[in-house]
Amino acid sequence: MGKYSLIVIAGFVVTFGWIRANLNEVNALFSDNFLEYYYRTVSRLSATSAAQMALAALSDSLSWRAGYANLSLGDGTGWVTLEDSSTDTSLNADEVRIRAGGHAGESADTVEVLVSLPSVPPGVRGGVTANSTVTTLGGLIIDGRDHDLNGNLIAGEGTLGVSTTQTYNRGGNSKAGGTVAGVDYAPSKPATAATIEQNAVYAFPASPDSVFGYASGSLKAMAQSGANGSQYVTNPANLTFPLSGVTYVELASGATWQSMGFGASSGVLVVHNSARNAVIKNLNSGTFTGLIIADDIDKVHTTIIGAVVSLTTKPSGNCIGNGNGQIRYSNAALIQASTVAAGGGGTLNVLSWLE
Repeated sequence: MGKYSLIVIAGFVVTFGWIRANLNEVNALFSDNFLEYYYRTVSRLSATSAAQMALAALSDSLSWRAGYANLSLGDGTGWVTLEDSSTDTSLNADEVRIRAGGHAGESADTVEVLVSLPSVPPGVRGGVTANSTVTTLGGLIIDGRDHDLNGNLIAGEGTLGVSTTQTYNRGGNSKAGGTVAGVDYAPSKPATAATIEQNAVYAFPASPDSVFGYASGSLKAMAQSGANGSQYVTNPANLTFPLSGVTYVELASGATWQSMGFGASSGVLVVHNSARNAVIKNLNSGTFTGLIIADDIDKVHTTIIGAVVSLTTKPSGNCIGNGNGQIRYSNAALIQASTVAAGGGGTLNVLSWLE
C-alpha cells in the first residue's frame, strides 16, 4: 500500500471519528431535548388531570376543600388547593378557586380554575316569596332563619321570613321570623317588622323557570327526562311518592291538586299551568325538603324545609296556612334544589381556566 493510500485511510479514520463523536453528541442532545419535552408534557397533563379530579370531587361535595397532595399520576405527580370567600375575600360567596400543579422530572406546571357553585335560586327572597297578599292563621310558623337539611337551626345565615309584592296579614297563633344583617329573630307574634318585606318592587318571576333564571321550559324538560327520580304529570294521581328530582305537575286551567302526604320528599316541586292558576291545596303530612313553586298555594299543614314561591296575584284561599304547618328556610335545601334542577351531580359553572 502506497504512502498516499495510508494518508487517505488515516484521513478517513480521523473524519469518521469526528463524525461519530458529533453523532454521539447529537444523540445525547436529542435525548436530552426529548426528555425535557416529555417531562414538560407530563407535568402539564398532571396539572390538568389534578384539576379535573378536583372538579369532580367538588361537584360531588360542594363543601369539599381538602385538596390533594402528592397525587401519583403515571410518570408525574400532582397537587391541588382550593380557596373560597372564607379564605380569599376577593371571591364571591358562590365562587371557588382551584389551583392544581403537576411535576415530572425537572419540569413543573400549574392550572388555575375559577368555578361558581350552585346557589340559592335568585327568585327566592324569603321562607315565603309571594306575588300576592300573604295571610297566615292558626299555628303556622314561617321561619326565615337558616336550617340544615334536617331542619336544625344554623345561626346568622338566614333571610326574610316573608317577602311579598303586596301585604302580610298575621292572625291566630301564627308566627313569623327571620334573619336580618346576620341577626336572627325567632318566629313571633307579631313578627319582627324587619323580617317581613311588604310591597316589594322588583321584576317578580313570571314562571317557575324564571325563579331559577332558566329559559322557558327547562324545568318541565328536566321533569320529563326522569333524571334523579324526576316526574312530569298532568294528573297528580299518577305521581310516585316520595318525590325526588324535579316534579312538575301541570294542571288544567283552574284545577286543584288537593290533600297530599309527602312522606320524605325532596327536590323541586312545580305546580303550574300557562294561565298561572294551578292550585296546590292542603299540604297535609310528611316533609318536603327543597323548593315548592306553585301558581297558588292554599294551606300548608306540613313541614317544608327550604322555601315556597307563590306566583299568583289573586290567591284562591283565604290564607297560606291555618294549621300547624312549618316553613323553615334552608340554604342547604335550596342549593340542593338548584343542583337537582340543573341535572344533578353538583353542577359547577367554570368561569375561567388558566394554564
